[in-house]
This record gives sequence, structure tokens and C-alpha cells, in this order.
Amino acid sequence: MCGEETLSVGLRFGVIRKFIVLFSVFMAAATGMAQAGASPAERALLQMANQFRAEHGVAPLAWNSALARAARVHARRIAAEPGNLEHQYPGEADVIARASREGALFTAIAENLAGRGQNPAQLHQGWMNSPVHRANLLNPKMNAVGIGVVERQGLLYAVEDFAQAVSAPRQTVVESQVMAALQKVGMTSVRMTKAARSNCESQSNTAEGAQLVVHWEGPNPGQLPEALVQQMSRAAYHSAAVGACPGSRPGQGFTTYRVAVLLY
Repeated sequence: MCGEETLSVGLRFGVIRKFIVLFSVFMAAATGMAQAGASPAERALLQMANQFRAEHGVAPLAWNSALARAARVHARRIAAEPGNLEHQYPGEADVIARASREGALFTAIAENLAGRGQNPAQLHQGWMNSPVHRANLLNPKMNAVGIGVVERQGLLYAVEDFAQAVSAPRQTVVESQVMAALQKVGMTSVRMTKAARSNCESQSNTAEGAQLVVHWEGPNPGQLPEALVQQMSRAAYHSAAVGACPGSRPGQGFTTYRVAVLLY
């Protein structure tokens, strides 16, 4: 803490790595842009955060406008609420949903809260002095941040939303990553096909001529489901077709990519 009236609260969410397999796998997600519309206090906190990271050999955070919008929404809420600072108030969405709703794409997210500060430096000092907040500030996996600062009765309330931000790559980029992963585990004949793309969209468990159809969804399209790798090791498939399509839950949490692989 930085003074008796300053409050701070930190929260971290890890990368979701759970697979649910029935030959359909789901894994539970904004790259930095210019600081358009950032207030002087928000820019000051960004500068202090990146200076702190530089002092510890950690790459700087890029400003993310979608995360900043989510942070400002929550900063207004904590400034209006009496009592302790909370990451989620009654009737409010959690930080994952708040960030997703504003258009952020990510595979991990964390949040720092601070309130009743006299100035940005005091808020930042409180975060540096707290193990949880310090860990969020220095997490090397986080590459983006959005900051919201609200003033109420002469005191500052701030929210920092950190994320491991990802882009929404073109369909062919996702497919290329899956193809490379399949080739790495021994499938020499791999191609992108319209049939596989269509199957991805329909989520059908069958495809003409295919011996096996596998679907999955996750934040890393190049990471094959273990069930698929095991199945390929048990049976002799001579070729594979790959198709990608939009994730099933856009704006609902961690960013994911949907894939279909047809094995022949």
C-alpha cells in the first residue's frame, strides 16, 4: 500500500489448457494499438508500468484500446461502489466477459485494481509493493494492457487489464499451422480443402471418403489434441485434409480457433 487511504486488488487468470475430447475438442482468450483517447493519468500509468518492466528485463506492454474500454467501464463501477474494491460486483460481468465484449482477443488475462489514490504514482507504487500486483505487472507472458482511470471526490480509481493478446489470423494461416503440426507427427500428405472447411462449419462427424473426422477448438491451432495424435499412431492413414472456420464463441471469453481434420 502507499498510504492508509489507498486500496488495491489484483487478479490473475491463466491460459486455459483443458481439452474435452469426443473427437470434438474445446479449449477456452488485440494486439496493441496507439494510445488513442488515453487520459494523462492512463498514459502515466502505462509509462510507469513499462519502465518497471524494463528495469526487470521484461518486454514493454502495448496499449490495447479494447482492454482500455473494458478497464474504464470497471473503473467507473469501483469508483461508484462503497466498501472494498471488487473484480466483479453483483450484476456485473467478470473481467473475461468485459474484455471480450469490447473486442479484445486473448489467451490469458489479469487485472489490477487500485482506489483512493492522490495521483497515478501513488497507485503504481501500491501495485509495486503488492506481490500479486507486482507479478501481474512483470508477467512476461502478458504483451498488452488497457488502463482506465476515474476521478471521484478528488481521488483516483484505476484498473489495469493485462492480456496475452492474440490476433485473428486469416483462415489459411490457421490451416497452415495445423498442417505443419500434422507433418511434424508423421503425416506426409496434408492439404487444405473446401470439404474440410465445410465440415468445420457444419461440425459433421462424417465426410465422404474419410476414415476419421476430428474437430477441435482452442487458442493454439498448431497444438494437436492428444487424442488425435494417439489415433494417428494406432491406425495407418495415408493423407489428411485440413479446414478452419471461425470459433464458436466469439466475444464470449478466451479467443479460440476451430479446426477440422479429415483422415484418409
